[in-house]
Amino acid sequence: MSLQKRIIIIGNKSFIQTNFHKFFNKRLKVQKLKFSKIDTFKFNENDIVINCSQDIRFFTENYKKKNDRNFKIAKIASSKNLQLVLLSSRNVYKPKLNINEKSNTKPIDIYGKNCLKSENNCKKVLRKLTILRLSNVVGIEGMKKKRLSLMSKLINGVKKNHVQFDNSYEWYKDLIPIRIFCLYLEKILLKKYYGVLNVGSGYKIKIRDFIKYLNLNKKIKITIKYENIGKHEYSYKINKLKKITNINISKKLLIKEFNNIGKSIQNLKC
Repeated sequence: MSLQKRIIIIGNKSFIQTNFHKFFNKRLKVQKLKFSKIDTFKFNENDIVINCSQDIRFFTENYKKKNDRNFKIAKIASSKNLQLVLLSSRNVYKPKLNINEKSNTKPIDIYGKNCLKSENNCKKVLRKLTILRLSNVVGIEGMKKKRLSLMSKLINGVKKNHVQFDNSYEWYKDLIPIRIFCLYLEKILLKKYYGVLNVGSGYKIKIRDFIKYLNLNKKIKITIKYENIGKHEYSYKINKLKKITNINISKKLLIKEFNNIGKSIQNLKC
């Protein structure tokens, strides 16, 4: 990728934005931008824009274009010949294992439905669009989040010496460390890939095993409150991601990344 291209990361101190900036700042021209500033910001032709920002209503209310920040950015990108990287979600699919890009989209919650509608609306106005449907991205998160994640729950649990789970403790998830996600993203940008791509580790891992890989299972008290709820398990087959990026992460390396994240979590308590 030409170093003449800037990467503009839209958001305000979010977990993913902060890690993207830290990663790309050592390699390329990168700039953080608050969503509230996009109307007055001077974009350069061929900038790459990564949106890490969402209106809180996008998670909780039925879809409205005025709450869809992706769509507003896509219209700006179209008028200025920019590439937009849209961070979507595994929630656009019906929960199951071994999902690929050809799997049927059937969201079961408001967030998943809004993500899918956002994707489709952005496709209508922008050609240079990269849609990344993320699995669970894990790493050290701040506690101020618009929606509670697995990692914020665990970090808070370490501080309180207790965390409570429901049935999901025994469910399979596709968990990808933020550092590995950044490596994938760099390659995706280098390839100038446009279209939909599932981004995950490609391994199905139970939450209970993930906690063991973090070495937290003996550090905090874990209680399970079983409820009468449907089973929502996800995992990705990432053959397309591997082919585009030429990156193949072994399970051994994945567990090592989890170990390092666990050490950082424990250091937060010190």
